[in-house]
Amino acid sequence: MEEIIKPDNQEIEEYTMELGRVNLIALLLAIPITAAILFPFILIWDYATFKAGKEIFSDYFLYILIGGIIIHELLHGLTWGYFASKGLKSIKFGIRWKFLTPYCHCKEPLKVKHYKMGGAMPLIIMGIIPSIIGLIIGHGGVLIFGMLFTYAAGGDMIALYMLQKLDNNIYVSDHPNKMGFIRNIV
Repeated sequence: MEEIIKPDNQEIEEYTMELGRVNLIALLLAIPITAAILFPFILIWDYATFKAGKEIFSDYFLYILIGGIIIHELLHGLTWGYFASKGLKSIKFGIRWKFLTPYCHCKEPLKVKHYKMGGAMPLIIMGIIPSIIGLIIGHGGVLIFGMLFTYAAGGDMIALYMLQKLDNNIYVSDHPNKMGFIRNIV
């Protein structure tokens, strides 16, 4: 575990959540996410179309899951690395084995707007866009891919919610040990 380095004469404010709680909330988010994505698909196309795509998706599930998790974390890292002054040298990847949770950590402060962009990128690219494409073209497999990676972005959605009350131009640091971030208070 990394230590939080506090600048001299500055207070810090933590915006964090325990991983067990994050995973529970993310699990509960699956219910409205499923309703918002699956019900329109079935109304437009039908359940048989969804089921046919589901069967194709199931054949490759493990490969999609492992590859998708890697891409998810890379999207965080590449986006945050783009905005970090030291680039990709500021990015660390790992797994919190206790919760089987992969992570990407930026070791330097970022503006809130850049932190949000990095936090939202996997949700947008792997969740929302494939869900919309699956809905438009009527492919249940593509829809399930989007739903799965929308679920996988549950922790990211929680972090984005926690960031919403902060000014976009202040700096926050990714918390080194917990899900969340730290704000230095002058």
